[in-house]
Parts: sequence; C-alpha cells; structure tokens
Amino acid sequence: MSKQLVFIDDSGDPGFKAGASSNNFIMASAVFIDDKIATEVNRAISDFRRSLGWQDETEFKFRKTNKRIVRQLLEIVSNYEFQIYAVYVDKTSYERMLPVFDKEKLYNWTVKELLKIIPLNNAYVKIDGRSTKEHKRRISSYLRHEINTDERKIKEVKPEDSVKDNLIQLADIIAGSINRSMQPGKTDSNNYLATIKKNVVRIERLDLEDK
Repeated sequence: MSKQLVFIDDSGDPGFKAGASSNNFIMASAVFIDDKIATEVNRAISDFRRSLGWQDETEFKFRKTNKRIVRQLLEIVSNYEFQIYAVYVDKTSYERMLPVFDKEKLYNWTVKELLKIIPLNNAYVKIDGRSTKEHKRRISSYLRHEINTDERKIKEVKPEDSVKDNLIQLADIIAGSINRSMQPGKTDSNNYLATIKKNVVRIERLDLEDK
C-alpha cells in the first residue's frame, strides 16, 4: 500500500531583529501521494549529485548552491508527479508580531499552518532539523494534537538532518525558490518557481489574525 510522504523545510528566518532578519519566512513542502515516486525522485537527485562529481554528503541548498545547478535540479524533478504546498509570513510589521511570537513559536505555528492546508491521509512527515529525542517527541506530540482530525491525520512526524535526506533538500530548494520569487529586486526572482509551476498546488500568506 502506498504511503503519503511530506517533506518540509523553510527559507528566511523566524527572527525579528530589525535590519538583520529576513522580511519573509517561508515554510514549504514536497508532498508525495505515491511513495514509489518519492523513491524515483530521491534516486534522480542522487544521480544528479554524482553527475556533478559531488560527494554523497554534499547538500543541495538554495542559499549556497550555484543557481545554475539549482535550475537544473528543478528541471529534473519537475518531470515527476508531486505536489508543492507552502505558507509564508511577511514580517515587515514585526513590531506587531513580537507580543505574539518568538522565533520558536513562529516556526512551530508556520509548520502547523502548512500542514493544515495539505490534505493529509495518514501522512509520514519529515521536517528538517537536528533534534534531541525529547524535542522529537515534543514536536510530534504537538503536531498530532494540533492537526489530527477524522478528516486529516499524521501517522508520524520525524525531524531529520537534511544532509541525510534528498527530499528534505528538495523542500529547501522549493522554499528558497518561493522566497526568491518574493524579491522583485533580484534579476533572477522569476527563474526558479516558474520551473516547478505545474507542481504548485497552494502558496498561502499567513496573517496574525489566523493566530
């Protein structure tokens, strides 16, 4: 029986330091209804990495990877059937947000709100993050409590070191692509998200009123 797999990563940062923190914080996901396709995409990313002469532990990261390579990776994965869901917060009015959020609360809230817009069906969720056993237990318990209903259910939540998981790296590239599309001053702002446009199901702005 096929498993629904959800891979999550973020772009920007959840901080509120004036002049230093990013304007936007994006939480994005790559959702696979068929775990066999996830296996194929995982293999395709590994093959692409080897074609570049990279070591297996070298990550694809939107912020650090050459943007020509980012485009090539997106062109490869766009040939597969998977779905992109994302949410984002505009933090330019950060003074208004500070009474409600700190970094950890904003991070947890955006993960929760992202999962709420995905039609989950006993999903296995992986989130980028090196975590202690206690943190893994807490975040799994928190998300199940906040998300699980008769219509929407998480089977498992697992924080994972992205260096070990190609599909979390893909989620990073997706989140970075969305973030770049929100920076019209960048000459390449439209170059990346357009490549995977057919995979995008929903990108939603979050507001404090949703809190």
